[in-house]
Parts: sequence; C-alpha cells; structure tokens
Amino acid sequence: MMRQIRAMRETFRGRLLFDFILLILVSGLFSLLIYLADTVQNVKEEFAQQDIATKQMQSIVYDYIEQSRQVIQTAAVNISLSRETGASVEWEQAMLDNIKRHNSRFENLYIADSSGQTIAFSPMTNEDGVSNIGLDFSNRFYFERIQTSETTYVSHVFQGRGGSRKPLIVIATPIFNEREEMEGYVLGALNLEGIGETLIDNNFNELQYPVVVDDRNQIVFHPDDYPLTKVKAIATNPNESGDPLWGNVWRVYDEETQQSQLATYAEVPTYEWTVWIARPVNSIISAIAKTLLPNTILFLIVATIMLVLGLVLSRKLNQSLADFVNQTELMVDRAEAPDVVTHLTSIQAPKEIIGLAKQFAVMADDVRAGQENLRRLNEALEEKVKVRTHELEQNNLELQALNQFMTSFRHAPDTIALVQSTLREVSAILPYPLFVSLPDQVISKDAILSQESLYEFIETQQDAYRFQVNALYYGGQASGMLLVGLTMNQTISKREDIFLHTLADAFSMLLDNKLLVDETTKQNALWHATLSSMSEGVIVLNEAGEIEYVNRFMEVYFDLYASSRADDWQQLMDEHMVGNAPLRLLRDEQIFQVQPFSVVDSSDSIGQGYIVRNVTREVEIDQLKDNLISLASHEFKTPLTNIRGSVETLMREDVTWEASFRHELLHGIQEDSQRIRQLIDDWLDITKIESGNFPVEIEAVLLKPYVEGIIHELQIDTYTTYHLQGPAVVEVDFNRFRQVLVNLLTNSVRYSDGPPTIQIRTYESDNTWTLILEDQGIGIRQDHLERIFDRFYQVEMKSTRRKGGTGLGLAICKGIIEAHGGKIWAESELGRGTRFYIELPKGEE
Repeated sequence: MMRQIRAMRETFRGRLLFDFILLILVSGLFSLLIYLADTVQNVKEEFAQQDIATKQMQSIVYDYIEQSRQVIQTAAVNISLSRETGASVEWEQAMLDNIKRHNSRFENLYIADSSGQTIAFSPMTNEDGVSNIGLDFSNRFYFERIQTSETTYVSHVFQGRGGSRKPLIVIATPIFNEREEMEGYVLGALNLEGIGETLIDNNFNELQYPVVVDDRNQIVFHPDDYPLTKVKAIATNPNESGDPLWGNVWRVYDEETQQSQLATYAEVPTYEWTVWIARPVNSIISAIAKTLLPNTILFLIVATIMLVLGLVLSRKLNQSLADFVNQTELMVDRAEAPDVVTHLTSIQAPKEIIGLAKQFAVMADDVRAGQENLRRLNEALEEKVKVRTHELEQNNLELQALNQFMTSFRHAPDTIALVQSTLREVSAILPYPLFVSLPDQVISKDAILSQESLYEFIETQQDAYRFQVNALYYGGQASGMLLVGLTMNQTISKREDIFLHTLADAFSMLLDNKLLVDETTKQNALWHATLSSMSEGVIVLNEAGEIEYVNRFMEVYFDLYASSRADDWQQLMDEHMVGNAPLRLLRDEQIFQVQPFSVVDSSDSIGQGYIVRNVTREVEIDQLKDNLISLASHEFKTPLTNIRGSVETLMREDVTWEASFRHELLHGIQEDSQRIRQLIDDWLDITKIESGNFPVEIEAVLLKPYVEGIIHELQIDTYTTYHLQGPAVVEVDFNRFRQVLVNLLTNSVRYSDGPPTIQIRTYESDNTWTLILEDQGIGIRQDHLERIFDRFYQVEMKSTRRKGGTGLGLAICKGIIEAHGGKIWAESELGRGTRFYIELPKGEE
C-alpha cells in the first residue's frame, strides 16, 4: 500500500492530488482557527458591550439616588428658609405632598423635630388609616446617625416598619435654624422598585441579568427577586469574591445556582454600592458549541466534495496541462494577453483547464477592482489623517494647558488663583463649564463661590444641565470634586474624559502638595519650638563647618546665633575650656558640659552637632558630697575614738577605778553612741525625703505645753521667751515636729557668741498658722541664706562650724515641714541674729 502511494506521488497527477488534499486540509484548519479567533473576539466584544451597559447601570443608579438626595436637600433648605419667615406646619405638609405627587420614587416623606417626632408626613395616614403625625422615630438607626454627623445621610437597604413595610432606603437631611443649630430633619423613603423599573426598561439580553447591591451586599435589584418584598443579602459579589479574567470581566461562582458566571461590575461613587451584569459560563460555551459544530460538519462535507472533484480534475489536467502551459508561455513570449479561454476551447481542452483560464480572467478583473478599491481606501485614509491631525492639535492644546499648570503649581503662591487660571485656559479647549468643589468653597473660571451658591445653581439648572463628577483625592481621601456641566444633548468623548481625569489628578496633586507644605511648615515650627524650649543647648554645623542651627539656650548663655560663624563657637570653646575636664566650659561662674554627636541622614554623615548642658548644680552637689564624706568621717571618728579610749580604760585589770570615774566614762560612751545614732538617723531621714517616701503621723497636739516641754528638755528656759497667739491645738506629727524645733533651738544656742536670746511667737490666719523662732546670734550672710536648706550645705565651715554638724539638719527640717503640707524659710542679718518662719495648714475643727 505504501509502495503504491509512493509510486503515485512520483507522477504529476499524484503530486497534484496530494497537494490538493494538503491544501484542503490546511485551508480548512486555518478557516476553523480564524473562526475560533473570530468567535473569541465576538465574545470579548459582547462583554465590552456588557461593560458599557454596566457603566450605564452605574450611572442610572447613581443618578437615581443623587437626584433623590438633591430633592431632600432642597426641601431641607426650603424648610429652613420658610421657618425664618414664619411659615406654618400646614405649608410644610403641602410641600411634602407636592414633592411626593411629582416624585413617585418616594414611598413616603416626613419632617421630624430634633427629638425624632414627626410634624408633617406624606401620606398623612398609614395603610390602616392611622395618622402618621406625631410618630416617634428617635429609635431609628438613621436618627442617631444624622444627629451625630449633622449631614445628609443615605442609608443601606432595610425593611420598612413605619410608614411602609417594603424594603427601602432612606435619605435624611438635617434642618438648621439661623444659629446653625439642628432643629429637625426631613426624610424620604426611596422605593427600590423605581430602580428596578429603570433597569428593566434597558432590555437586557435574556441570558444576562443585572444586579444592584448596597454597601452591605443587600439586594437593591435582582431579576429573581423583583419586586423585592424583604431585605435579602447576596454572597456573590464580583468586587469581593471574583477572579479577574480580562479587562473588567470577572469569574464568580454562584452558590445558589451552583454554577460559574462571567460578570462585569462597577462601584457606584459616593455610596459604595455595587452593580454588575452576570452571564452563566455554560450559556457562553453552549453558544460557541452551537456555532462551531455545524461549521465543522460543513468543513468535512466540503473537503469530501473537493477531494472527489480533485480526482476527476487531476485526470483531465494531466492531459491538457501541457497545452495550457504552452499557451501561457506563448502569452509571455508575445508580451500580450491572448484570449486563452478561446484558444483552449478551440483545441477542446478539458473544462477544468478552461475554467482555470476563466479564473485567470476573473483574477485580472479582481486585480483591477482591487486597484480601484485601494484608490478609495487611500482617499478614506487621507480623510482619517485630517481628523486625526485635528485631534492631535486639540491634544496639543490640552497638553500645553497641563504642562503650564504642572510647571507652575510647585511654586504657586496662591493655590486657588492657579486653579482658577487653569480653568480659564481649559475653557478655551472644552465647551463645558467646569467647577472645582472644595470643602469650604467652589472655584469657577470667573469667580469663587460658596457651597450654598453651587447647590443653588445646580438646583436651578438641573433641568438644563446634568453634572459629571470627577473626585479629587488629597490628604488621603476624596475631599473635593471636579464638576463638568453638560446639557442634555452633550456627551463627553473618550479623549475628553481622559483629559478631565488627568486634570482632576493634577488638581489633586496641587491640593495634596499644599497640604504637605502646610504640614511640613507646622512640623518645622513644632521642632523649632521644641528645640528652643530645651533646657540644654543645641548647635549644629554642616559639612562645610558653617553654623546651621542654634537654639535659644545658646543665644542666652553664649551669645551665639544662626548668623554667627563657626569660628566664634571654636574660639568660645578654646577660651572657656576647663583645663583638666574634657569638653567642659566655665563661663560667667557656670559650668557647662559639651557632648558632641554626628548628624546622620540614613548612613551618610551630613554634619556635626553639640549638646551643651549646664552642670553647675551637679558639680556643686559633687563638691558637697566630697565635703560630706570628709565631714562625716570626722564626725564618726571623734565619738568612736572617745568610746574606744573609755572602753580600753575600763578594761584595764591592773587598775581599780572609783565608781564615780567609771560612771563618768560610761556616761561619755552613752553620749558618743547617741551622737553616732543621730548621724545615722539624719542620713536615713534625708534619704527618705529625697526618695519622696517620708511619712508623717498627724495628731492633735496642745501647742503651749508641747513647746514648753521641748524648751525644758533642752535646758534653755532662762534664754527663751514665747508669746503664743496662734491656735491652742495644732495637728502635727508629734516626734517629727519636735525634731524640727529641737534642731532650730539647738542651732540658736550653738551659733550665739554669748548667752543666747531666743523668742518664739505664733499667729494664725484663715487657713494657716505660723511659728516664728528668732535669736540674737551671729546671723547668716545674704548670699548663703537661700542655700541653708540644701542638704550637705554649711555656712563657712572653717570659721563658723561649732560643736560638729553634717549640714543635714535644716534640709531635714524642710522635708518634715513640706511633708506636713507647709513651708519654712528664714530671714537674717549678719551679726544681729536669724528669724525662722514655719507656716502650716490648720487642721479640721
């Protein structure tokens, strides 16, 4: 068999037959592929039309809600104005009835006061004949929402239970009085059947079904649930559960029908609703299969017929082909076009060859016709080039306007003026009025309007104009709009729509840039205020060694300013550097610690900074601590040495001491041990005071016997006089207040050159009482007076220190008095004595 086939292919007839068969197969398969590609393209075009229909649905739903919202807002404005002129409730009722009569989309409308109680209702009675006036709607979710936001509120779908029991959405707008206070609201319940009727009128394909859901995926319109009788949610939302295929075509799986669908969807701007048109995948596959199967069968039939014809023709062609070739060569040799058909007929050539000759003649006619067709196509192409050139010129004008805007907005001193000038330039390109709506104003090419003026314009022109909205996104949200006014006969081309979106994006960039500049300026002011308020100095030098920044501290303490030179700072450091202390400066008797740091941006150093801190107080405290260590070691050493000497004396076994002598030594040991204990108690008390954990136990004390007992205990009765005019009973910590008086009296005795003279007085005011202790001692210099209550501080240690002391006594006194809620201070004159004041709050009667 294979041998016969190879032998057949070696003949002209066989080769012609095999090539003919191959041509049939290749052309047939190619036709099928073209058909499949055309079918796929048709499907895509169908879905492109479906996407357009989806956008139309989006526009229908948006216009339906937006027009209803404008009606309610207009009613609220009219009510506010009418109330200012004293209009009656009957007028408001008539207005509602008129609105409902001309707007069948509203199921009902009503006006409520600020407590949620209806004062006007259309219709005035419900289905049962009961009056709708005076109903309390304060428990409705939208009442709380409008009270909180005080703006127009468009609700989700919910089941009506007042004026109507159908599924509804409500649009509520607050009513304000002259003082901008909310005194009620007007509400319209929107009938969802109006949306369904509008969509049904669009005559969708029977295999397609449109769906509208609100922001909670609750059905607004669905062909299977029309008219809607109860609120129902849907789980199939292409926006949430769909898988993208191409463009705006999404594959979703319908749980209810258990089948896949192809859908195109769009979101309704402002209201976050979703609309989509879905079509079952099975219907698409079935439609393709229905058209593909007949074409395949037709291809097989045609291929079979052509194969039979090929066998017949090949037999005759084999005999007459030579004559045909000779005649063709003759045509070539003579360089003319003889009548080949006539010649072949005269020689009785096969009809196939004659038919082929006729086809050559037809091809010649086709070539001439093709040339004529190319001429017409060339003319059409020239016309398209003209149209395209006009479009390019228009695009060039638009680009020039955008380019001028983009090159100006970064340095524009007045953002509003730049927007207005851009609108003027664009008005020469686009034949539509444009408005830029911001939260507090509206900008047109000729004026800057208020929001109320824009709403009034829209209301008066709504029959003549419809407005296209392009959102302006800045500050992280949609905060403005680019409004395009269109007459009822005007439409925006795709090119103009792209330009308007580009213009909206450019305005968004400008406004976002303005917000960013304002925020950056605010942040810079905050950082500048923070650095200027620091209790440390900050100076920053750039890489060139120039002063970049100095704060208020450096200006006050070092007379350095942003205009100063870096050499001034270096010279100041060189002149005031403390010799043995690294990076420590001494200026005007104050000590400053300098801490350098590198100013780094990411990983690169961009300068050098210094933090300057006033450590004068810390150095003084360190010095006082050093003095305290030295003083405390001496205070402990003296009594310990005495105790040790007395003990060693008493322990001697070779000497028998008299009882009076032993008693004297033991008494000395007791005094020295008490001295050590007092030092330890002082340390513990000052530690508690510094930690803020110094408790006092308040109790009622008879002041006069209390003071007399302390004076008697200290054995200074002969030196002390007192005159107590304050309260007889005071509330103090018995032991701690005694500690204060003992310390002050002891100091008066200790720092007197001769026999001391001490006077104690008291007096009271409305809420406090004061004790004054005055002596005639050596006194205290004024430059030391403010620091005598500091811990470790002693006045001129070497010259005035008498009978020991740690410098903690007055610090402890201050801590005790402050723990009582009072205060202590002193007045003194050198050589004439000191007067201490203790002021404490009175206790309850």
